Order: sequence, then C-alpha cells, then structure tokens
Amino acid sequence: MQTALTTYQQFAGEDFTPNPMQEELFTRITTEGDNPALLLKAPTGSGKTEAVLIPSLDSERRLFFIFPTRSLVDDQIKRCEEYLQRASEKNRRSYALVVDRGSEVSRTVFHNGEESKEGKRHLYDGDIILTTFDKFLYRFFGFGEPNKSYIFPFRIHHSKKQNLFCFDEVHAYDQVAFVNFQRLVKALYKANLDMVVMTATMPDTYQNELHFLDTVDYIDDNKLKLESWQKQKQERDNPNKTIKHIAAKTEKEVTDKIQDCVSEQYEADKRIIVTIETIKDLVPVYKDMKAQDDSENIFLYHGRLSNHQRKKVYKKLKKLEDTDKGYLLYTTSAIEVGCDLDAHLLITELCNPDSLIQRAGRCNRKGKIEGAEIVIVGNKIPSFLSILSEEKTEKYLEKLKQQSGDYFNPSDILGLMEYEPHSDYRAEVLFDMLYEYVYQARLENKPLHDKGLVITRSFAPSLTLTTKIPDTESSKQYPENAVSVSISSCIAWKDKDRNESVNQKFKVFHRFYDERDKKFKFVRLNRGGSIYFKELFVEVPECYFSEELGYVEPPKVFEDRGTRGYRRNFVYHTTEEGKPKEIWLYYLKDFEKPQPEDEIQLPPAETADAGPQEPEKSFETPPESGEQLNLFEID
Repeated sequence: MQTALTTYQQFAGEDFTPNPMQEELFTRITTEGDNPALLLKAPTGSGKTEAVLIPSLDSERRLFFIFPTRSLVDDQIKRCEEYLQRASEKNRRSYALVVDRGSEVSRTVFHNGEESKEGKRHLYDGDIILTTFDKFLYRFFGFGEPNKSYIFPFRIHHSKKQNLFCFDEVHAYDQVAFVNFQRLVKALYKANLDMVVMTATMPDTYQNELHFLDTVDYIDDNKLKLESWQKQKQERDNPNKTIKHIAAKTEKEVTDKIQDCVSEQYEADKRIIVTIETIKDLVPVYKDMKAQDDSENIFLYHGRLSNHQRKKVYKKLKKLEDTDKGYLLYTTSAIEVGCDLDAHLLITELCNPDSLIQRAGRCNRKGKIEGAEIVIVGNKIPSFLSILSEEKTEKYLEKLKQQSGDYFNPSDILGLMEYEPHSDYRAEVLFDMLYEYVYQARLENKPLHDKGLVITRSFAPSLTLTTKIPDTESSKQYPENAVSVSISSCIAWKDKDRNESVNQKFKVFHRFYDERDKKFKFVRLNRGGSIYFKELFVEVPECYFSEELGYVEPPKVFEDRGTRGYRRNFVYHTTEEGKPKEIWLYYLKDFEKPQPEDEIQLPPAETADAGPQEPEKSFETPPESGEQLNLFEID
C-alpha cells in the first residue's frame, strides 16, 4: 500500500504534503478491514475536504459528499473535477463525478485526463457524488425525480464499490434539520456503513448526540501538532489575526460604524469582507459604497441572488485572490460555510460565537497575511438570530472586549456555545415512519410515503421566487432567476412589531408533474389546504428584481390569519370569475409559547379545509405508541 505522502502527491500534485490530520484520516479510511465512523473536528482552512477525498479515491470507494446548501455543492464542483481529471490521467481508467441538486442533475466522466461522453448510468453510479442534505434525505427514502425509485436506497446500502458518506459543515444543521441529520447518521451507522462527519464549530451538546462516532480532534487534542506543522511546512509566518470590538447600540449606529471602518481601511490592493446580518440592511450599505466608488472590485453576495450571479461573483473573487489583487465584498452569513476566501480584513456585525469563528476562517485563511484583523461592531446580536441567553451574551461581549487589541482566540468563546439540540417529536416520528416503511416493510406507513413528504429542515416550507414562469408550450421547464426562500418571509404579518400589507401584484403558481405528457407544468394557485403538497412559485415583476442586487425583499403575497392548534394559517387573495376569492393555506408551526386567544383567527366555514374543531393547545404531547401522526391531510 502506498504511503499517505505518495498518494497525496499522486492525486494533488508533487508539491502537496499532507498535514497530520490528513495523514490520520488516510490511515483510517484506507486500512483494509477498518470500518470508519468518524467525527472530524478541525479548524476552517485545514484541508478537511482533501483529508477525505484523496483517501477515498485511493481506496476506490464511492464518495458521497453531502453539504447543507446548493451553493456549497457548486463551490466543490471545479475542485472535484480537477482531482478526477488528474486521477484519470495517472491511473488510466475512467472516473465519474455526479452532481445531484434534485431538479438539476449532471454526470461528468473523465478518461485519460480528458472529459469524455459516455452512455447514461444510474444517478448514483459515480466515484464522487456531490449533493445536498435535503436531496440525499429524499433519495434515502426512495424519492426520485419526479417518481419514486427504490434503486436509491439500494445503491446507498448495497454497492460493488464500498461507499463512504461524508457530511461537511454539519454545524449548519439546527432544529428540525439536526433531528433528521442525527437520525440519518445513526441509521447509516447501524447499517454498518462508513462515514465521516466534519465540523469546525459544533457545540459539545450537539456532539454528544453523535457519541457513537469516533472523534478525531484537531481543534483541542491535536491543535498544537497541526499548528506546528502549518507553521513549518506551509510557512504560515503570520497565523494570527488581531481582533477589535466597536460598541454600537442601534441598527443604524452599527451600519454607520461599519461604513466608517470601511472608509478608513479601504485600499485597492486589500481584500476586505463586510458581513451584515440582513439583506435589507446590507444592500443600502453596498449601494452607498458603489455610489462613492464605482470600482469593478466591489461585490455583493447573499442568498437571494440568482444562482448564476452567485457563481459569477465567487469566480471573480477567486480570480482576484489568485492574482493577489484586492476586493471589497459585502455579504451576509452566506459567506460562513464553504467559501474558500482569504481576506486581510473582516468587518462583521456582532453575531453568535459559532458564526464569528466561521467568518474569522475567511480572514488570513492561509496564515500568511501580516496585520490581518477582525473588527466586530455592535453590542447586541439581532434577536431573531441570537442563540445565547442574556447572561451568556454579557459574557460573550466581555470576552470580546478582553481580546480587543490582541490576537483572536476562538477557543475562548467556544465554551459559550452550550445550547441544547432542538427536539421536535413530530420530525422524529415522521423520519421513523418513513424509515420503517422503506427499510422494514411496515406497510401501515405506506400512506405517508405515498404522499412524498419529507420535512428536511423546518416545518415552514420554502417557495421559489422567479421573474418568469415557463410558457405552457415551452420546452424549458424551470423558471428564470429562481431563488428559494422560506414561505414565512412572503407572509404579511400583523403583530406588535409589524404591520405589513399584502401586495396583490404578484401571481402565485403551483408546479405539478403531468403523468400523461411526462413533464412538469405550472398552473395558477386555485386550491387551499396543506402547503406541504404544493410546490409554489411566485412570479415577481422584473422591476422588483436586479441581477446585481437579487431579490432585496421577498414580496408579501400572503396574509397571516393566526394559528389554530398546530397550524399556522394564511390566505392568498385572488379572483375567480371576476369576484374576490380567499384561498386558505396552512403549515405546521414550530413549538412555542401558547398564543393568546385574541390572536387566533379561524377561517370561514365555507373555505376551511377541515370541519369545526375546538381550539387546541400550541403544544401537544406525542400520540400513544402505535398511533399514526395524522397532521397532513390531503385535500
């Protein structure tokens, strides 16, 4: 068997020297007879991707690389293509890369160092499979595109090639997503399948839920070994970055001080990343800077840009870095995971400790920038994001003030991230029922599987914003400038803090698969009921969208109508035969404090999708053993 050094140089180039973490992973993955089930803890920028990818290629495994978001999948494509292209040239055999985003699927084959055309193979027939957590969960339960396909579960569990499942950036999973993630990992573990779970900032309380995995720790236990190697071999002469905290009380004061800091530090050859939590606050700051300096090297990057624009911006950023040129990037938390950037300066609004550590990983990532700095602005984490108690927030601020003017020490704030994983028995029951049907032939659970429902991340589902729905006769089946957003962001809320109104200029469509014509079709939304069985698209007039700015604010197309029991009710206003019509819809709300009676509004009897019911509690205990969880009626 080849040594780790020989193998890494074969696949990554003669100048590549594996670090101690990569050498240990190489041994764990390639040793014949071993059955790795690992939790890898390593800092951002330490080479976790190569630590799994290259040993997998060397041992001729099929590697499933599973990421939290589509943008992370996109970021890894070029990297994987380069490795497979080099491998096909060295080993004189074909290698295949599969990219599975659900509605978009591609399979690229490399032979003798060249990309080649080859006959179609099953989607999961490849050497590397890049996919999202959501899509992999659908495949795990046998859901294809658009039909069910049990070949997916078969390929996952039974394969001539030995499968290796790698979950990257797992700190990004929270609430319902973590419930599903933990259950999925445990199911793979019980099936004796090999896996590596990778993180830089997962709290100990979350790690405890994965106690059955062997821990490979290069954040605490082997930190000095890795840092010593990096300084010696990678010539990381300036591995540190200083930290500075600037007090600011109001939102306006935060953005003003961020802009002041940018104005003071901005230089043409300096790479600066500015992070603000919300898109509505970020865009005006970006536009203000562009009005002052219309440089081609000032960029905007956030989650409501079109996929094409995000790729274009990221490609330009990487090109500037590769030529050692400067840029000024305005972004949101979208920059936290996967983006392999190396800035001189990070300026960020105060955020949660784990987010700060992730963002800090984009500053002086390679440890070669002299005078690298992190500037944190604000005294309060926005309430909709904060995961810390008031007491821990005060401790957090105190630690930042103590470090201010000194080197950033992430270990000092990691201990504050002691929050319990989200527990939602509904997600647990749904996962278990689907698993029992697919893998244990529990036929009483077939009705749930027939509905094709998998709650992957949140009980508040997503919809898609688009500037143009495809014409009925068009061969193009996917809308233009499509961006997925939470449906809750498109609801006009009326409460003590908000008094929003519905904009009826926007049309809502439902996409369905026509079995007769064998293609997807779009129709105007005309029926109410559960939102889980409707794939919704909102057609946004082009004046509300900009290629450069994206969808700055999601359109308010639905009206909030309060809650009833589990259900969050809302209404879509439309017309039928020239008369106004209300379409009542609902999804399941998160568990929360009971809602005051005066906030509950019931739908009129003629439009309700269910018969009269007594008001229910906001939280209900799980059903007795053996009972079905009857939450998703089909209209």
